[in-house]
Amino acid sequence: MVDGKVKNNVERKMIAECAEVIPGVLDQKNPDGEILLYDAVMPGQIAPNGFLREYGKIRRVVADAMPFLEVGDVIVKRLNPDCAVVFDDTNIKALPSANLFVMRPHPGKLDPYYLAFILENSNILSKISQRSGIGSTVSVVTTNKLKCSEIPLPPIKEQRKLGALWQCMKKRNQLAVELIAENGRLLRSIGDRYFNYCNM
Repeated sequence: MVDGKVKNNVERKMIAECAEVIPGVLDQKNPDGEILLYDAVMPGQIAPNGFLREYGKIRRVVADAMPFLEVGDVIVKRLNPDCAVVFDDTNIKALPSANLFVMRPHPGKLDPYYLAFILENSNILSKISQRSGIGSTVSVVTTNKLKCSEIPLPPIKEQRKLGALWQCMKKRNQLAVELIAENGRLLRSIGDRYFNYCNM
């Protein structure tokens, strides 16, 4: 079809048609009423090698409707988006901070790991982010652009296969980074021991 809804036998849908898009919440510095501190996912936790569990805090009024993160939520940064992560921490109840967007896939329609794979590997994030001002190095994603972004939507079985492959590649990248760091620690340890031996 010419309108791009079906291409190469793969249906195309806007993200808003197959996932709920949830903006992050602001920290309330001078709220009226009782406030509580909530655990929060911050932009620094959204890294190319995966989700980092170093939570921040957000102050919110108790009566607020809280958009707590759920396992399977896909998170991207609002500013300078360069990767996507899937929230998988079952041990914490956390809010997304204001500089994040959360996409909650509709079950059985969109696999979260597939969505993260597509967002990272199709240049969608760079296409929908725009510079925040003349001469600015900061690019910004808007709610509307994210919702209206089209993605290919193959059958859920195929999505899960691609999502699983993406998870494996992420794990390999993480292990490679850890191995390089361990090699560096080992070399420093050998160097320190040799230096101490020579000074005896």
